[in-house]
Amino acid sequence: MLGEMTKANSMNAPSDLQGNQVYVWHADLRLPKSELARLHDLLNEEEQERALRFKVPMAREQFVISHGFLRLIIARYLGTAPTNVQIAVGEHGKPMLAGNSKVKFNLSHTDGAATIAVTRNHEVGVDVERVRKDINVLELSDRFFSAAEAEWIRGQSENEQAHAFYLCWTAKEAYVKACGTGLSMPLSRFSLIPSKNQQKLTLQSPDALGERDRWSIWQIHLQPELCCAVAVHAPEAAIHVKKWDWNRWLDGQGN
Repeated sequence: MLGEMTKANSMNAPSDLQGNQVYVWHADLRLPKSELARLHDLLNEEEQERALRFKVPMAREQFVISHGFLRLIIARYLGTAPTNVQIAVGEHGKPMLAGNSKVKFNLSHTDGAATIAVTRNHEVGVDVERVRKDINVLELSDRFFSAAEAEWIRGQSENEQAHAFYLCWTAKEAYVKACGTGLSMPLSRFSLIPSKNQQKLTLQSPDALGERDRWSIWQIHLQPELCCAVAVHAPEAAIHVKKWDWNRWLDGQGN
């Protein structure tokens, strides 16, 4: 068995991550402005300074909420307070826990939504995007994607091409983020073509023979207007999708 995916609305999850378990948490980033101060106080000084640099209020608010969300999630797995979470930056800019922690994570956010993937010992990447229909997806896929992916997108109906583009985009971004190589990995050098019959994707790359069997890459269905994918460097990862309940946290019921 290559892996499994489960979904739950419960906020209860094991504090320790065993084996190839991967938890993908997703949350709404639309919160009352009155609650922003509580999340802002969870951020460290550098994060608070970054938030101030956003000129657009909505972008600033989503940064605060998504990074506060990240600290709340990581804290539950480390068994510590959110303000105690120490986040460092890798060689290519990928955030990670300081001190060579075995807990690995990745954050992605788009307009109104955020996702966080957490696992142990395995590099992981996640990407979420809100589908936009005001861009030329055929031109972008020809420019950035593999020929096989571009052909697959063109083969979809006109109404489905934008969604198909974002299915490919999120899968590729999740994989690149998990690899941690940043923009040094051309998106056109590998393929991740979605399938209507299964959520697990197969990596195809002439540069990495055998790599396809070392990765678990999944598409995750959150909402019709959102595309999301997670990639983990483990061949038999089990993916658990969980919704974060802001109401419980805001009411003081903890995580």
